[in-house]
Amino acid sequence: MQRLTSLRPALSRRAGACRVPRRALANLAQNILHDTPRPSIPPGYSPARAVNAVNSPLAAHRYGFAPLTSQPFIRFNPSSDPAFADQQTTSKFVASLQAHFDTLPSDPHAPVSAGRFRQYSRAVVLPFEDKPRVYWSPGHVKDGQDITYYNQGVFNPEHNSERRAMPSIPEHMRSELLEKIILTDVALCDWSVDELRHPIIVGVHFIKTAPTEEHPVSKTTPNSLHQDGHKFSFVHLVQRRNAVGGENVIAAQGGKYAGLQPSEVPEQDILARFFLESPLDTWAAYDAKCSHYAGPVMQEVPGPEHSERSVMICDIEPMVAAVCPI
Repeated sequence: MQRLTSLRPALSRRAGACRVPRRALANLAQNILHDTPRPSIPPGYSPARAVNAVNSPLAAHRYGFAPLTSQPFIRFNPSSDPAFADQQTTSKFVASLQAHFDTLPSDPHAPVSAGRFRQYSRAVVLPFEDKPRVYWSPGHVKDGQDITYYNQGVFNPEHNSERRAMPSIPEHMRSELLEKIILTDVALCDWSVDELRHPIIVGVHFIKTAPTEEHPVSKTTPNSLHQDGHKFSFVHLVQRRNAVGGENVIAAQGGKYAGLQPSEVPEQDILARFFLESPLDTWAAYDAKCSHYAGPVMQEVPGPEHSERSVMICDIEPMVAAVCPI
């Protein structure tokens, strides 16, 4: 310790002799920047788009669909591109989904009057793999049932920061074509260079709203304009039968109108109103850029005939540490 103490004056004098005035450093930096050739950046260049379009192995899963980049939402149907799957394979897949949705358990967090049924599981995609694939995360066992927890934080005021246990999607429904849809959704997202070097989390929801004669109005949750709290969300129609309503409304200006009904939003800020009509009709949201709403579903022909609007939702986000985000 004594030796180190005796060296400090000498070190201080030496450091003082080497000190460069700040103004001189600033001038030197300016000269370096001025003399260094700058790379030519093409108009509209985005690192995320460049990586997605050229370097990412996910690009092959885009098929002919426009990606969700600068716009707040997109619409497409994966079955419209013959390269996605042949018609027979798609029809068989849709039929298996529809049959499975007939057996969906009730949403354990909704009243019977809501007429809502659902399952949920979580998966992971590694975008840096040469051939990306879907890895399903294991659920939990609760009361002898396989469940997966879901928490939207503050983005669902009806279940504010509630950790909801949902029945998991069974393994026999995790088919090749379902995983192909998941990979297409992930490929159409707007990823940065860094995000493509991290795992991507996908929450997969099977949701059916099914009004009955006794409970004629079936509602989604939350029943207002909202954001999902995930970076991207994709909604794929499974089936509509004997159903009216379920209108999708997209509002501009990020989350400005979250919590409101579409009728409370100025017409100039309503970006779109539409219905998903055919199996696998899809729309997707860039969550930070819009809020959205799915209207209640009613029976088209009141009575005992079955009614439903069924969808598969994929919420997608990069897996990054909260304490040191990329």
